[in-house]
Amino acid sequence: MTHRGSGPTWLFRTLALISAIALTACGGGGGGNAPFPLIAAPPASSSTPPAGDTPAGTPPPATQAEATPPVVTTPPPEVTPPAVDPPVVPPPSSATCTAAIPASAPLKAISSVQGTGDISPLANQAVTVRGVVVGDFQNTGTTTVKLNGFFVQQLDPDADPMTSEGVFVYAPSGATRVAVGDFVQVSGVVAEFGQTTTAGAKPDSITQIAGTSQEPLAISVCASGMTIAPTKITLPVADESTLERYEGMLVEISQPLAVTELFELGRYGQMVLSLNGRQFNPTNGNSTATHAQNMLSRIVLDDGSSRSNPNPIPYLSAAGTDGTRRMGDTTQKVTGILSHNFGAYRIQPTVTPVFAQANPRQLTAPVVGGSLKVASLNVLNYFTTFQDGTNAAGQTGQGCSFGTGPASAATCRGANNLNEFQRQQAKIVAAIAGLDADVVGLMEIQNTDVATSNLVAALNAKVGANTYASVSSGVFGTDAIKVDILYKPAKVQRVGNVVLPTGTDLTDYTAASGRPPLAQRFSAVGNNGGFWFVVNHLKSKGSCPTTGDTDQGQGCWNLARVQQAKALNSFVGKLKAMGETDVLMMGDFNSYLLEDPTKELEAAGHESLLKRMPVGDRYTYVFGGETGALDHAYVSTSLATQVSGVNVWHINSDEPTALDYNTDFTTDDRYAPTPFRASDHDPVLVGLNLAADAAVSQPIVSATIPASAKTGETVSVDISEATPGGSATTTSLTVDWGDGNTSLPPGTGTVTHVYPAVGTYTVVVTLANSAGQTAMQSGRVTVSAPVVVVPPGPPDLFFSEYVEGSSNNKALEIYNPTASAVDLSLYTVKLYANGGTTATGTQALSGSLLPGGTVVLVHASAAAQFKVAGSITSGAVNFNGDDALTLEKSGVVIDRFGQLGFRPASAWTSNGVSSQDQTLRRKAGITSGDPNATAVFDPSVQWDSYPIDTASGLGSHTP
Repeated sequence: MTHRGSGPTWLFRTLALISAIALTACGGGGGGNAPFPLIAAPPASSSTPPAGDTPAGTPPPATQAEATPPVVTTPPPEVTPPAVDPPVVPPPSSATCTAAIPASAPLKAISSVQGTGDISPLANQAVTVRGVVVGDFQNTGTTTVKLNGFFVQQLDPDADPMTSEGVFVYAPSGATRVAVGDFVQVSGVVAEFGQTTTAGAKPDSITQIAGTSQEPLAISVCASGMTIAPTKITLPVADESTLERYEGMLVEISQPLAVTELFELGRYGQMVLSLNGRQFNPTNGNSTATHAQNMLSRIVLDDGSSRSNPNPIPYLSAAGTDGTRRMGDTTQKVTGILSHNFGAYRIQPTVTPVFAQANPRQLTAPVVGGSLKVASLNVLNYFTTFQDGTNAAGQTGQGCSFGTGPASAATCRGANNLNEFQRQQAKIVAAIAGLDADVVGLMEIQNTDVATSNLVAALNAKVGANTYASVSSGVFGTDAIKVDILYKPAKVQRVGNVVLPTGTDLTDYTAASGRPPLAQRFSAVGNNGGFWFVVNHLKSKGSCPTTGDTDQGQGCWNLARVQQAKALNSFVGKLKAMGETDVLMMGDFNSYLLEDPTKELEAAGHESLLKRMPVGDRYTYVFGGETGALDHAYVSTSLATQVSGVNVWHINSDEPTALDYNTDFTTDDRYAPTPFRASDHDPVLVGLNLAADAAVSQPIVSATIPASAKTGETVSVDISEATPGGSATTTSLTVDWGDGNTSLPPGTGTVTHVYPAVGTYTVVVTLANSAGQTAMQSGRVTVSAPVVVVPPGPPDLFFSEYVEGSSNNKALEIYNPTASAVDLSLYTVKLYANGGTTATGTQALSGSLLPGGTVVLVHASAAAQFKVAGSITSGAVNFNGDDALTLEKSGVVIDRFGQLGFRPASAWTSNGVSSQDQTLRRKAGITSGDPNATAVFDPSVQWDSYPIDTASGLGSHTP
């Protein structure tokens, strides 16, 4: 809402919002982007949490203007607008103004400027208006950033209830200063600013008066000390356009309002308030209100400023890291100016609202009773490999995979770097430690055992050595994330290995999301009470298709989730047939309590435990200002009577997003290593009093199976657990390598193999015991040909300078280190964009290059200093910092820049040397190229760094 040039930057703020929003829960997470309208849910949906099944950056989010604006007062009877402008209403005799009225800007009533519709009937016309300043939001230099103007309201309303009596005056730096209560005369041009241009966007511009070069803004202060009482408006309203008649006016809502959305509090200093308490998603069963009724019962409370990332964050309960503002907190009165932008009507306060902490934090997890506690928690993309290509071990050039397959930093989700990860880890550990559950189901953890082992180590460092262990589930499914299980060995014992669905159960469940459920049978230490624990993460509601399984009121992909629920019922039926009928299913089901997938599970005889809770507490997630439960616990009939309690620890969904671990856009950093806002989903907690069972023993084998290998190189499988169970003995332990070869390890430890041929092989580790039982763990290993490192040959051409500067300032220099002229027709430069292995740009060279000479390829739009004598304009230098380049001679790579087939998060960066926004020159002593195009690339090894846009060395090279 800062103004720049001839108009405010409200539109720029909208664009910034579109690029910044990236909610990460409710399915694949990891930076998956999604529209977040501040007022309305996405089109055609009353229950659409954010996209999550796609990695960061795809698809682009919709603009806020796609939202349905709220409306906030019962409209008076419709009045037919007059055919012509209403007459000018002069101020009362007590308010006079002697300032001259420009001939080109006749005096008009503010109400005639506003008109009866969304657009001013006097748009683009010069006018003069008079009125009282009711809201002063002028900037003060560069230190106090407000709205770069003020609101003025005519003293006497006209006779037409459809017209507003207030208008915004854009008064940037240098304009006459005004104060609230001043009676002013303003001359300028009427404009509608900030209308969203997206197809189908509703009117959301604000009418303003601003200066132009032909009609400069003129402000005269004629009197002061005048007052206008705020216009009372009430919630709800019957029509979304009602508030247009109050745009720019001083208004007041004197009804109790509750916080119902906090997503933009830290980013733009705004929240959403609603009548009759926080709003619930209609398909959650908490309220009879429909989505449309919810939209008509809310308003945005802004902060009277255009600041992004405000410092301090407004409206928090305290100045330090303990400060928060939670969903459901209330205020009794809101007074301010009604403005209209970003697809929503909003109040810019003139009186700071006072909030009551009606929903205080739960400092400890709720009590659920029982001898055992079981919990589930979405850990919001807990990855130990980060989006900048580094990992928790300090390695660079790393990446993440969709289950198995090629690794790329672009596939990683969660933390951007080690700093963010350490903040995330501390919060997740605090949350799990606070739950103090004996069994914990996790969702959105990286699809490796490395991430789970890292979390277990950090957790045990806090709560005590060996308190928790994991089930060693390995890599499974085809997503970058998986579900997993932690447990306390002192409280429960595993009965056999983890179990994954097979056949059609697997196909029907994973087809939509690539995330199979994970089952583990446990028995309680002490009485052998047993149960199956099944962790789930169903398809998200986001990443919507344009046809097929579209949103029909329960979010997109509802048909897929129903199919997953049916597959889950079938899988659970097979688990029961294995000798244990007590089953507890938990996780992120991406379905609210009254939706079709949840009904499918209940129809199969599984009780929804959240329905035992008070209605107002049945929630785990907030999206679009509507609250509901996406995380659930279902029990089989035989286990239902053994449940001592169920509850939700509301540590995440009620908290502002600004309090999470992320450092993006963080100028007022309120981070604390507490459970609060550790994730975006609340954990669910279930208490169990398990009936005693006869002891049951099953063999267990756990092994770490690598996802990739090279032919001719040693592959290692680490067997960490191989127990026959009970009094049985091990009769055999085998490793089937999937290529016709097997190994017979004596027990735990490492077993190795060498694959002679490329391919994808299923490795199966099997333990058989004397009771005729078996345990198996399997994994897929993709074997590829080794990268052949070609030793440097005779001196030949190589890249000697690389420029990736601002805008299109990009260039490559090639140097001839030989003692003879070189025929350039044998050489080609190729560009490989975004981690691809197919060239997206090719430049064949020609002519000859003298000994010690250079040839420069330059972008056509580069600045003049980069276009040195003899340079070649080439599309092959249309690169960014994450693209790879090769120099080839007769089709053979003789030098490279970057790593072919790998895409870093934004650039190859090491020791301060980066392939982005720097000029790089080959180090002295480098006399030949690097032909190993697919090897890990560290630019600091062979390149020296210079500041961005350095061009002084192009066209010559000193070896």
